[in-house]
Parts: sequence; C-alpha cells; structure tokens
Amino acid sequence: MSGSARSNIALLILAAGAIVCGALGFAGLGETASNSLLFAACFLALLALFMLAIRLPLRRGGSRWSGWLANASIVVAAVAAVIGANVALYRHDVHFDVSREARNTPPQQLTDVIAQLRTPLALTYFYNTSDANAIALRDLVQAAARNHPLLAFRAIDLDKEPGLARDLGVRAYNTAVLQAEDRKVLVENVIDPARIGYAALRVLRKRVETVCFVTGHGETFRPLPSHFHFSHVETLKGHETPGASDVLETAPEALDRLLLALNQIGFEMRELVTAAGSSIPPDCSVVADIGPRTAFTADEATLLGDYVKGGGRLLLLIDPLSQVEGDFERLLLKPVGLSSEAAIVIDPLNHFRTDADKIAVPYYAPHPITKRLALTVFPQARPIAVAQPPSGISLIVLAASSQDSYLRPPKAVVARDEEAPNARRSAQPLAVALEGSWPGAAPGKHFRLIVAGTSKVASNEYFPYVSNGELSLAMLRWLAEDDAMPSVAPQTLKLPEIVLTSTQMRDTFIVLEVLLPLSTALFGVAMWWRRR
Repeated sequence: MSGSARSNIALLILAAGAIVCGALGFAGLGETASNSLLFAACFLALLALFMLAIRLPLRRGGSRWSGWLANASIVVAAVAAVIGANVALYRHDVHFDVSREARNTPPQQLTDVIAQLRTPLALTYFYNTSDANAIALRDLVQAAARNHPLLAFRAIDLDKEPGLARDLGVRAYNTAVLQAEDRKVLVENVIDPARIGYAALRVLRKRVETVCFVTGHGETFRPLPSHFHFSHVETLKGHETPGASDVLETAPEALDRLLLALNQIGFEMRELVTAAGSSIPPDCSVVADIGPRTAFTADEATLLGDYVKGGGRLLLLIDPLSQVEGDFERLLLKPVGLSSEAAIVIDPLNHFRTDADKIAVPYYAPHPITKRLALTVFPQARPIAVAQPPSGISLIVLAASSQDSYLRPPKAVVARDEEAPNARRSAQPLAVALEGSWPGAAPGKHFRLIVAGTSKVASNEYFPYVSNGELSLAMLRWLAEDDAMPSVAPQTLKLPEIVLTSTQMRDTFIVLEVLLPLSTALFGVAMWWRRR
C-alpha cells in the first residue's frame, strides 16, 4: 500500500472518530462524559485538519493574484479553525491531572456539590499569599468551579482588601465566606477543599433537620463532643494534602463518625429518652434507634408506633442480640409485614475477608438510598423477614445476602465459622425501606421507615469501610426527605484501604499469584524455544 493511500485511510479514521465522538457527546451521557467526548472530537478534528494542511502544496499554479487569494483563504480558514477549536475546547474542557496522588484534582465532596447546584452560590476566599496550602486550595476551587454559572468564586488577598473582609466578618487568613440567598456561612482557617464542599451544603440548606437518637436501651449514642482527638499517620501523600492522613480516634462501638458527618452537612442531633416522654418532639425530623439491647416497655413501643402511624420517620438498626420481640415487634414490624428472628446471617459466598458473618453486599435494588453505593459490609446481621405489605405501602429490600447464606443462633457469633450442611440456604434481606400510609392512619399521614439487621454499619469501627458511611448517611437523609440537596460522600477520617469480597480475593489471587507468574514462565520458555 502506498504512503498516500495510508494517509487517506488515517485521515478517514480521524474524521470518522471525530464525527462519532461528537455525536455521542450530544447524546446526554452526563456532563463529564459529554465534555470528554466533545474534547476528543475537537482533538481528532484538529489532527485531521493538520494532516490536510501538510498535504497542501507550497505553491499553486496560476496567476500571482490567484496564488495570493488561495494563500489568504488558507490563512483565514486556519485562523477560523483555531478560534473555533479554542471556543469549543473552552466550552467543553476536561480536567487532566497527571500529578502524583491526584494532587491537582478537587475532592469529590466539592465537585459533587458544585455539579448539583440548583441555586446561585457565592464563595469568597480570603487567603494568605505566602501560604502554599491556601494557594493550592484556591487553584482547586477554581478548577472545580470552571464553567458553572451558578457558582461565583473570588479569591482575595486579605492584606489587599481589609475593608471588604471587615464588612463580611472575616478576621483571619484563609477564611471562606459562602452566601446563598439571605444565608451566610463563614469557615475560618480552611485549607482543605473538602470542608468548602460541606460548608456549601450548610449554606444551601433552607431548613435545619434534627435527628433524635433514642437512648435508654443500651444504645451507644452520646451527644456530639466539643472536641475530637485526631492522630496523624504518615502516608504517601505526606503533609502536602491537608487532612489526608488525619485519623479520628474513638471507641469502635460509638457513633462519632456518623455524628460528625451529619454535623458537616448541617444536621442537628439530640438525645431522645422514650421512657421519660409522652410524645415525640415536633422538631424531630427523624427518630433513630441504633443498636438497642434491652427490651422496650409497652408504653415506649406504643409511643414509637403512634409516631410512625402519624407520619413519622423512623430508623431502626437492630442487632442479633437486640430484644425486639413482644410489643415492639407487634406495633412496629408486623403491621407492615416485617418480622425478625434472633439469629445471625452467615454468607459463605459474599463476605468481608475470611469472616463469613460479615456479609459483603455488592448489588442493590434501584432506590434513592442506593444510587451512589458501591460495596457495603453488614457485620453480624440478623435477618429481616419480609411479607406482602398492606395496601398503600411500598416496600423495597435495600440489601440482601447471597443465595448460599444460612442462619445461626446469635450465641454462635464468636464461635469458629464452620459449614452447616443441614442448614436451609437462601437469600436473607438485611435492610428494607418502607413508605406510605400506615394501616389505620388518618388520610394524608405519610410515613417512612427503614429497618436493618445490624447497627454496626453506622458504628465507628465499620463506618469507614467502603460505602458504609454513605449508606448510613443516605438512610437518614432519605428519611428526612432531604433528597433535593446535593449528596456527597462523608469524610471517614481513617486511612484508606481496599476491601474485597472472598470471591474477589480468590480471583485476584489466581490472576496475580498463579496466572501472571505462569504466563511469564511460558513466554520465557517460548522465547528460548524460538531462539535455540
């Protein structure tokens, strides 16, 4: 094949690629995907034009004036192509980060909030020009805010604009001022861009949601402490990324990480002692009972039952050792077709590491709670039996174990995991969400209820695992009908780690420890055989 033919084929491939990428870019695949495709289309089109340009003859035949006219036309076309390409790339730009540890990429907490903005947001950052971390934050926010008309971002040297800073209440370097409508949030000494994202959530919130945590039955809830203890662990990012290596030191069974995540997005929390109250306070957007141990009295069960029946929002995270029988089950679970056996689910197929009682859930039913979830871990969970709910109630199983799972008595949680050949195996629901009209409720009373078979997904020990933190936060936000606000991933304040199911661990071992060395040996033998 001649060189001219190969050049023509390459030119056709570039032109076809540009057309395909451009068509897909307008197919509504999402802003990031569309911009990436349109960027590729512009790049391929420029390459095609470059190939056409180098094939133009240096001199054309004909008169002198026709030559000048041809050259002028080529120059005008080249200038028009350059201008059009710059406009197209500016309107559909894509951020590439080739730095170590993605140092120039804004955190997901910030980009998610900006991408989901529905109302104008003004962000003013008064920084110290001699602080490298503050300059890095300024650059990251500018990268995240590009081409978002609803975000007005200004970075101002505090020493040059002291009057403006005084008018906005700024008294220190590296202070962010966020304004939305008539609301204002001021964050001092901020060099972590993730904190800007959480502050944006707080200023966008038009009403404050309050989560009331039930206590008095062995729950581990305690009010949000005024001071958290952090330790710094050296990682690959070192000291160059603020907050990347901060680890929150708390009791494993407590809820500090969940409470801190709720506080960051603007929720309020309070204690609710059902044994001492005759009604649920009206300012409770959600009532949460996480990890009860002792039984509820008949009056307490009636109190919670009347609350849900009257259109309340209730989160129940129970454990295998939780006493939910009697009035509690009769008033809160059975009316909507639920029940729960005092047992623990064992899943030999999908589990965390080698612990079959820590169930890994990689797949979910479509629901607002699960739309952002990846893998979650349900440690030592009891099954939630699901029957047909009454008319007017929608029920969805949020998470379930595999078909190979079976049940064990809760006393066997600490025993050695061994196969139970005679156990009945089937998928067990681990978390369910219900909404609708409670049986016998007055018209117009719309309740929401979530029941899960373990409280450990929200505890400090398991909150940082994979998507457990997002699941815990998403359940409370769905109950509070906080769906209109941007959804972001909570900060886990724990060193990142890779969590795999047993199947993924087995496949990884086969590929890395068996197939890769074996293929290297086989290629070596083949090369020796060929050269001998």
